[in-house]
Amino acid sequence: MSPVSPEKEGSSHSFSLAWENLSFTVKSKGAPKALLSELNGLVPPGSTLAIMGPSGCGKTTLLNILADRVRNSSAVTGEIYINGKPRKSDQFRNISSYVAQNDSLMDIFTVRETISFAAGLSGPFFASGSEKRQRVEDLAQEMGIRGCLDNRVGGNLFKGISGGQMKRLSITLSLISNPFILLLDEPTSGLDSAATMGVMAHIQSLANKQGRTIVYSIHQPSSEVFQSFDLLCLLSEGRCVYFGKAEAAVNFFSGLNYKCPQYSNPADFFLTVINTDFEGHGDVDAIVKSFREGQSAKQIQDSIEKEKLSQNNQDDGKIKKFKSNWIVQFLYLTKRNLINSAINPGIYWVRIVMYFMLCLMMGTMYLKTNDDITDDMLVPLLFYCQAFLVFMAVAVLPFFMLQQPVFVRERSNGLIDVFPFVLSNFISALPGILLITVLSSVMVIFMTNLDGFWGFFVNLFLSLICAESLMHVLSASTPHYIIGIALGAGFFGMFMLAEGFMVPKDAIPGWWIWAHYIAFHTYSFRSFMYNQYSDKTDAVSTEIKTRYPVITEMDDDDFMYDMFILLGYGLLLQVVFFFIIFFFHTGKR
Repeated sequence: MSPVSPEKEGSSHSFSLAWENLSFTVKSKGAPKALLSELNGLVPPGSTLAIMGPSGCGKTTLLNILADRVRNSSAVTGEIYINGKPRKSDQFRNISSYVAQNDSLMDIFTVRETISFAAGLSGPFFASGSEKRQRVEDLAQEMGIRGCLDNRVGGNLFKGISGGQMKRLSITLSLISNPFILLLDEPTSGLDSAATMGVMAHIQSLANKQGRTIVYSIHQPSSEVFQSFDLLCLLSEGRCVYFGKAEAAVNFFSGLNYKCPQYSNPADFFLTVINTDFEGHGDVDAIVKSFREGQSAKQIQDSIEKEKLSQNNQDDGKIKKFKSNWIVQFLYLTKRNLINSAINPGIYWVRIVMYFMLCLMMGTMYLKTNDDITDDMLVPLLFYCQAFLVFMAVAVLPFFMLQQPVFVRERSNGLIDVFPFVLSNFISALPGILLITVLSSVMVIFMTNLDGFWGFFVNLFLSLICAESLMHVLSASTPHYIIGIALGAGFFGMFMLAEGFMVPKDAIPGWWIWAHYIAFHTYSFRSFMYNQYSDKTDAVSTEIKTRYPVITEMDDDDFMYDMFILLGYGLLLQVVFFFIIFFFHTGKR
């Protein structure tokens, strides 16, 4: 089935969004607390609804419920309708898109590359590369960012486009799949007045000229922005104070003896009246009661009932949001990750410099021409190679965490699946790990008295895979990179202590022996030892052979067995990573 878009089909493919008796109750200190209470509303096709209210009034909560982004759905009561029919989550995602308040973008790419990758992930919409490029140009023109297509998005590491352009880029990405319903959480947050006017003008154009249904929350708009609203929903303490035409809100409040001064911004005036956090507010309970018993509320209810009875013939179940198959997703994501790794200095290049300097120091300290270095002295070197070369993998954790908001945005908007994302992350990390392993192995082996290049190489490569896989798990499990780094350092510290170098296995207390077996360091360290000493046991002191019996007890089969353990360990961590993001990184709050 070919994709259908509002700009191509007009009103024949349009959708209204309505909600009836919508409430959301959570437990606060053991007692139920209503965040939203018995809300009703209807947004016709081709219209915009601005949700306003003081901080904590429930704007974002309402928007998340309408966008099907609430994790605790059992706490939501009431009904949400699409064209008069109860909303079904899977079908709703085929016709809608959600733009979060924070821009989830990758800073190293240009605007053109960012849109192109999103277009590729959206599926077989484009018959050719030229059509794809034209679509990117059209979308950029539509949102007023064509002039910055070749500019880098920018962020913490790179200077990039302005805040207004970044916000319009986020909206552009949400339009890739041609949604009929667009939901935006504070699209003007952090923008200056000029950028705000530009963003709001484009939002109104998407609705009025293309027939999209758009709902957005907004905090404190200017009078010019307020005048552009089609519909207005005012909330206070989770209750609806007003819902209807934006220009009619002044008359509603005037009828209750809250007259907006002639030269005042109506938005500022309304927020002052309904904000119960500060003195000088109006009688909000009376205003809510007046609205619920007034003609406007009755008209909303009648419109919802009319929608339910008519049940617009538009069948949203037949409209599918295109999404690439897993192979195409994997290829696009892998390409994007590889480019990111190659350009972004913080992912591998800084680490490579660190590894070079550290290996140079190790190599010159244990230089093979130093006759004072005996074979027994190489044991601490092997421990250091296994422990600290692996430990530096914690440096990559913050960069994994920076990519996760992008994944959540793309997944929640139906562009990608979890499996190709996990697989592409794993595969795209291998070249960087391989480069680090080659550099470390060549420098350490050929500068010191260590033997067995290929055994050292394979062991270090698989150990780094385990380490980065653990960083994947921690990045998905922790809310902040500082916590993730602390946990990673803690795990590595425990594994180093229990691997058998500081305390031999036979001397580890029974209550800590489990740490010896679950530490991938254990299998890596003993394999480093076997790789170095297995063919020269006669030259090794009795003390070393007694302390590390693996030197004489292991054979080549045991070495290969340990390598398979390390490989399985890394893959197991990737499976854990998969399940964590599958269940917990859904975009729902």
